[in-house]
Amino acid sequence: MLGWLKRLFGIEPGPAAFSPAIPPPPREPQPPPVVAPETPPPADVPAAAHGAPSAVDEELRSANASLSLLCRSEVLDREQNLTGYAFELREDVAGRVRATGRRARDFMDGLLVEQIDRYGHGAALKARRLCLRVWEGFLAHPALARLQGLDATLLVRPELPTRVASAEMLASAARLREAGVQIVLDHGEPGPWLDSALPQADAALFRMGFCLPEDLGLYIRAVRQQRADLPVWAWEVGTPDDFELAARLGCTALSGAFVTRREDWKGNSLSPHGMRLASLLQRLRSGVDTQEIAVILKHDLALAYRLLRYVNAAAWGLNHHISSVEQAILVLGQQPLQRWVSMMLLGSARSAPGAAVVMEDALVRGRLLELLGGLRGERDPAAQLFVLGLFSLLDVALKVPLEDAIRPLKLPDAMQDALLHQRGPMAPYLELVLAFERGDAPRVTSFADVLGIDVGELNRLQFEALDWVHSAEA
Repeated sequence: MLGWLKRLFGIEPGPAAFSPAIPPPPREPQPPPVVAPETPPPADVPAAAHGAPSAVDEELRSANASLSLLCRSEVLDREQNLTGYAFELREDVAGRVRATGRRARDFMDGLLVEQIDRYGHGAALKARRLCLRVWEGFLAHPALARLQGLDATLLVRPELPTRVASAEMLASAARLREAGVQIVLDHGEPGPWLDSALPQADAALFRMGFCLPEDLGLYIRAVRQQRADLPVWAWEVGTPDDFELAARLGCTALSGAFVTRREDWKGNSLSPHGMRLASLLQRLRSGVDTQEIAVILKHDLALAYRLLRYVNAAAWGLNHHISSVEQAILVLGQQPLQRWVSMMLLGSARSAPGAAVVMEDALVRGRLLELLGGLRGERDPAAQLFVLGLFSLLDVALKVPLEDAIRPLKLPDAMQDALLHQRGPMAPYLELVLAFERGDAPRVTSFADVLGIDVGELNRLQFEALDWVHSAEA
């Protein structure tokens, strides 16, 4: 944890007044759906749209900044440790391309690779596995060379699952595997395609959404009859119970909404340690003097030790050792100290399964909100937006109803309104990020309009937030 704390709670912009959310401008009329052409490509076509761009393709490509919203989901192992990310384009892009031919599928998969190539070569994807869902014909596409240097895994879906895999597909899969790219068969029904492709697979993937629990067991048995040693992955894992089932059946990689799923936590309350942190944070926000904060910290030896270790590990440009809590508080300053205590509160249940993943999600969300505030020229509110992002997952981290979790903090009204009632000047920022995470394109567009933010910036800011967290961890 210490390696990234300096970057995490370091230099912050100076304060400025927070401007209320601006009213939404008039909405532009939406362009009609675009049909991907089936004509031969011109010679100067970029590689991302394999064989494609005619004038119609260029029209779609010119709009892709607002269409190519990347859905990110976490990939976990059986112990709920984060091992990678899976990215897919939002469904609204597919809705624009009505043709179902190979050129349309190549266009879509090429657009996905293009977005990863543009933004995904930073710290986040160099430290984690990258999973991209593509169709089987795309395995021969030259655009895949753009993934060089990344720990890439292709989730391959069939063109026709009732046919055996083509010789071209199998040869391409073999070449990619030799180059270090993993091939995972993304089809949940045993049959000709799956059976014929298993020899060139590193894993098989089953999507649990809308399926009965026993379907996963049947799928695993069918795969293991063909290849007893082949790992099986589970995607669209919706609940903790689904996760437990998939892990018990031996799935080695899992992804789905269970990571941040809210349950009925009525009756749960903050732990004594969590209450102390909440009280400390509330006092910091009320502006108590340094000596009073030092006294509180000294009564929690573990917390005082962590603070001293953090300040000395982060160095803060100093050439001497910080040996007292008072010195550490002065070195940090008010705002970084509040952020540090906020993180300690969020991580106070770090021994629970999946707690590290929730913490990282909260950090990425908080940083993305902060970047959005900075994009609009907000300064001090941008720092508040960071905390808003953190606390939007506080109930998930602590397994306590959100209203109960934030009650001791005595947060500003604008932050409470955004968290509990989805209203007020800070709410559009949080709602925009939540819609982006869900891939809800209409709501993304709506709240981006409210804030005057270009939707095309969201992918860039998402990777900037991911890279910030991972660089800080290094």
